[in-house]
Amino acid sequence: MHYVYTAKSPDGSTSQGTLSADSPQQAVRLLRQQGLFALSVEAAGAKAKGGDRPAVGRSRISRKDLLNLTAQLAIMTRSGMDVASALGTLAAQCPQPRLKQVLREVHGDVLGGKAVSVALRNHVEVFGQAYVASVAAGEASGRLAEVLDRLAKMERANVRLLATRRALLAYPIVLSAVSVLVILGLMFFVLPQFATVFSQFEMRLPVLTEALLAVSGQLRGRWWLWLTLVAGAVVGWKTFRRSPTGRAWLDATVLNIRLAGPVVRALLAGRTFRLLGIMIDSGVPLVEALRLARSSIENTLFRGLFDRLEDDVLNGRGLSEALASAAFLPPGAAEMIATAERTGTLGMVTQTLGEYYEEEGETRLRELATLVEPIIVVVMGAVVACVVLAVMLPMFEFATLAQQGPGAG
Repeated sequence: MHYVYTAKSPDGSTSQGTLSADSPQQAVRLLRQQGLFALSVEAAGAKAKGGDRPAVGRSRISRKDLLNLTAQLAIMTRSGMDVASALGTLAAQCPQPRLKQVLREVHGDVLGGKAVSVALRNHVEVFGQAYVASVAAGEASGRLAEVLDRLAKMERANVRLLATRRALLAYPIVLSAVSVLVILGLMFFVLPQFATVFSQFEMRLPVLTEALLAVSGQLRGRWWLWLTLVAGAVVGWKTFRRSPTGRAWLDATVLNIRLAGPVVRALLAGRTFRLLGIMIDSGVPLVEALRLARSSIENTLFRGLFDRLEDDVLNGRGLSEALASAAFLPPGAAEMIATAERTGTLGMVTQTLGEYYEEEGETRLRELATLVEPIIVVVMGAVVACVVLAVMLPMFEFATLAQQGPGAG
């Protein structure tokens, strides 16, 4: 039977052709005997699989699920189990329905003679382009277990960082939400009721109470106007944020804002450098690694930086010049990358640098949360206190008048 193959040679070049074999597995073995690594092996004239598969969104498969899959696959392959058997075992044991479906399809493709990276590429929306490229490089270099272990460590860091962010932001968000609800309840329900009672006694209300009553009256009487303004502001903000100008302005603001800027810079640089280091150390060509790293980030300033890095590499220049001109990168990054280029340790250094900046960003995030929490408590406490005073001051005056009434009589 004839098979159409796509294979990669040890020097990184890709070739295509046909060969005769009894099965896809035998075709793969024949290619390996020729010193070629099979990227895909399909029966001649057969329709490629995966074109009609339903898309499975990355958002439907959590990072934790991907971490568990990668870590288990790394352990199985490191222990000597072949990839096809490991994928079959993971597919049978997977509790997540959508991921289970993906694993079954990947397992079927691998059994059909496709390389693991080719099978994963059919579900690139789940795994990501950088993940698939790293696996392909690991297959080509014979270091798949090592690459999977590095990817698992990266995903573990991402999961830990996500959990840290949620834990640190939960308290300020809940506190702010409760405070806003208390303020709205006092202004819309409690204060107007007291105002009706006080007006019967012809009392002169304090300035603070009158001001809050005026605001409450405007909000209650013209709620449709304020609701329209709020909806218009939300739509306008989303439109501005999606525009190229708005996106660039927001990305620059996030990186340069006084307190949060260093945190965001460290976290973005850490994640990007770590991913880039994993791909380079796995054998992904530098230009392709830069393109994949660029596609994994959304910040326009970082994307522009990687465009310049790719242009410098294609024109025979190093990475350090463009990195040194990027003011939003953490200090010292350009110098360390320049040293790594000179010593030929670019993959190892960028990966280590990424891990360092990720840890630094997480530490700064904790410090920022420690600073912000008491500020939120003080600000919200002051606002609630003003509203409570607006309610209580007239009551004090009413009590004073009530005590003076019998004496005056």
